[in-house]
Amino acid sequence: MNVRWLVRSRRGALVFATGVALVAGSVTAITSAGSAGASAPVRDLTGARCPYTFAVITHGDNGSFWSVVYKGAKDAASDLGCHLSEVYGSQQQGQAEPDDNAENAQIQDAINEHVNGIAVSDHDPTLMNPTIASAVAKGIPVVLLNAGCDPADIAASHAMTCVGQPETVAGAAAGAKFKSQGLTNVLCVIHQSGQNLLDRCDGLAQGLGLSSCPVGSPPAKGPACTEVILSTPDAASNPTQAIGQVTGINAVLCLNSAIADALVATHPKVKVGGFDLDTGTIANLRAGTMDFAIDQQQYLQGYLPIVFLYLYKKDHGNAAGGGGVVNSGPLLVTKANVNNAAAAIAAGED
Repeated sequence: MNVRWLVRSRRGALVFATGVALVAGSVTAITSAGSAGASAPVRDLTGARCPYTFAVITHGDNGSFWSVVYKGAKDAASDLGCHLSEVYGSQQQGQAEPDDNAENAQIQDAINEHVNGIAVSDHDPTLMNPTIASAVAKGIPVVLLNAGCDPADIAASHAMTCVGQPETVAGAAAGAKFKSQGLTNVLCVIHQSGQNLLDRCDGLAQGLGLSSCPVGSPPAKGPACTEVILSTPDAASNPTQAIGQVTGINAVLCLNSAIADALVATHPKVKVGGFDLDTGTIANLRAGTMDFAIDQQQYLQGYLPIVFLYLYKKDHGNAAGGGGVVNSGPLLVTKANVNNAAAAIAAGED
């Protein structure tokens, strides 16, 4: 098998190599030629031998996060020789919210174009599940990515699987990290009003050994998890509301370095964890001003759906995921392993 293909992604290589092992019966492997030093027959998967066209449709924009998802999809299509009809994103830069109606229309457009498979973020399941299910009913396989990674939504949409990071799982990892350090009075910051991040805080509560993460004023001491939902127009970069609640708590779980920088400047003893990686987060982790960041490895959210769709079409319905979630994260990034994450960002794979 083509070695470059297997090792292209820093983290995706291991995942995909494992996937190849699981479907070894359908992929021509390198075999012994019967004599020492003889060349083994290989199948070149980087040639333009894939006859399939796949659509990638998301609720995102082309910013630092989603551009990595799209790169993953494009790299997978290039490695396999497949064609992407288009990479759609319903959210424009600067918008407060994605346009779910626009995304749903893009799904229908892909169905009308008779693509061979669809990779889509199921951002509004109530709206999109029937449309996705209609694609499957017409013989178009679907893999969800990033959003919709809930067994009930996978079942309702009839998608093959969902590649992403369930927010409850990610929050629980953060809670367990804080708890291991004796930090049990935690503020959970939801950066965008209306965005479904409540599961993130619920997971945080579970990781702390609590049943829920209520809204309100933080108690004087823990164990406790308290939600704060930011409602300012540019909440992610306007941390005033969150800073006002940092009284008596010893840890904050927030989005990224924008809020973390302000928290550290005003409350240097408070430990800060965050989600997703950017250059500011990398710098903070290296400096030790952020405790950790949860990396959902979004490159895999673009790459793996294309691989799964390809194998499904080529190998007579071989389906990955079993109707469940294929987790792309969470990866806990700390000062100890931040250089690995920085290298992935430099390669456009994180």
